[in-house]
Amino acid sequence: MSRLKRYYVEINDSYDILKTNDDFLEYIGSKKVDNIESIIQSHDFLTLKDALPSLKPSENTFVCFRMYDKNDKANWMSVKVHRSKHKTSLIRLDIYDLQTLEMNISEGYYDEMTGVLSKGAITDYAKKLMEQTPSKQFYFFIMDIDNFKSINDTYGHMKGDEIIIEVANIANECVADKGLVGRIGGDEFVIVLEKIHEEPELRDVLRDIRYNVREKYIDENNNFTITVSLGGGLFPDQASNYEDMFKLADKMLYIAKAKGRDRYIIYTPSIHGNLKNDTEVVTISRRTKRNQAKNTFIMDIMANFLLKDSISVNEAFRKVIETYMLDEVFLISKKTGKTIFGLTSNGDNCELDISYLSPEDYQPFFEVYPLRVVNLYDLQKANYLKFSELMLSKGFRIIIVYYMRNDPDGKYLLYVSNVDSACRFAETDLSDLIYFSKMLELSERL
Repeated sequence: MSRLKRYYVEINDSYDILKTNDDFLEYIGSKKVDNIESIIQSHDFLTLKDALPSLKPSENTFVCFRMYDKNDKANWMSVKVHRSKHKTSLIRLDIYDLQTLEMNISEGYYDEMTGVLSKGAITDYAKKLMEQTPSKQFYFFIMDIDNFKSINDTYGHMKGDEIIIEVANIANECVADKGLVGRIGGDEFVIVLEKIHEEPELRDVLRDIRYNVREKYIDENNNFTITVSLGGGLFPDQASNYEDMFKLADKMLYIAKAKGRDRYIIYTPSIHGNLKNDTEVVTISRRTKRNQAKNTFIMDIMANFLLKDSISVNEAFRKVIETYMLDEVFLISKKTGKTIFGLTSNGDNCELDISYLSPEDYQPFFEVYPLRVVNLYDLQKANYLKFSELMLSKGFRIIIVYYMRNDPDGKYLLYVSNVDSACRFAETDLSDLIYFSKMLELSERL
């Protein structure tokens, strides 16, 4: 497979060079060049000059010109020209050596539909980076289009293909010279950010991808009709080879989906736990099976617990723990602050005593209708110091609180996800837990 020859240049409307990648400087054999006109064959320069005045913000166009290398040889280049949406005087040039481009296309280096790297090429590229000695840090992400099947079903496959192409273009533009984008199948992409080693810069790129896709497909009612989700982490700090890195990114993508889509998740050990021994890919079949279990859960509980009275409270809690991958469930008396009922994912009884806390330590967020999600990492520790200390000492990452206010003395129902848990809550999960909690309250069996 041929080496990818791609050069990245930023210019202004006066053709002054503002920024380049290292490969470009190596190609021209100089550490600096002030104006791009000086290295383009004079007759060909007119094609670029004619293209810029009519190029509107956020639009792209394509031109070809011959560009001089360090040996003063003029080589044909295929150039994607993009004018920035927000900085309208900024023009980005993605320059490809045409001979190499044609060679790589014939060898399957590029995905024919989108123009980004093919699955084989991006995989090979990432593996070679990982096999370097000594290994270098870089971020690895998987991205896909949210609810893409429904898009295809609603608008047809031709529209679906157009969206895939546009999302690929947006990702490619946002990544620019910081790495490479490849399509690995359908609406799924891999992003290798070879030149990003710090999280703030990473967040800038991921945020741009997400926002630019949203803005591209905003409708007349300001609804975002097309969105993307991304998940990934840092090599080699968080995985030592391609397979484990892919599995980690896939899990982070799944979490992004479970949290409601239209977001990116960066693997953080203190939040997501230790995945070194838990790197199984969350396959589509597993996701489908899990979602099917959730879809039938509420109806089954309603029929068997509330109407038929055929299962006990204990069995109902076991089912909710298993279905939503919870770690612990507690029913706490508001009056005493002590456990009325407690159950772990292993089926063991457990207790949580909050009687030593003052009401102001927890009631402001316990008594919020209909549910309150208390995240250890989002909790304002200065305001709720004692409760933060409790969560930290117990290893609680997320507590979902339902306040049973219809009870004369009041009760708090707590659904708990621990720090090292695989449990991630989607909006639909929270709705299900509201229904389940209300059923328990209405049944008066607690």
